Amino acid sequence: MLPLLQLGKSSLASQAFVKGLIQGAIYAGIVIALLFLCLLPLIVKHIRKKQAKRAAAIRAKKSSKVRASQELEMSLKPEEPGKPIVAPFSESQILEKQDKAS
Repeated sequence: MLPLLQLGKSSLASQAFVKGLIQGAIYAGIVIALLFLCLLPLIVKHIRKKQAKRAAAIRAKKSSKVRASQELEMSLKPEEPGKPIVAPFSESQILEKQDKAS
């Protein structure tokens, strides 16, 4: 009769253990979900900050390329008088008026 009592107690103990294990898993899931929801705004802020830095670096790189190409165009124009300057029609008229006025 002793083995039957121990068998009944062990099944009761294992049921309580399984029940406690399931409850612990559920509570752990709830805690993890709450932590994630609380940290989500910080994660999003960090990601947006990284993207803003990348975008600023790309803009700076593009603007430096534009400046370099503008400086190159300016350096291609001859500065010596008497040499022809390639310019659109309206600019060439302005340049001719300046030459006549001098």
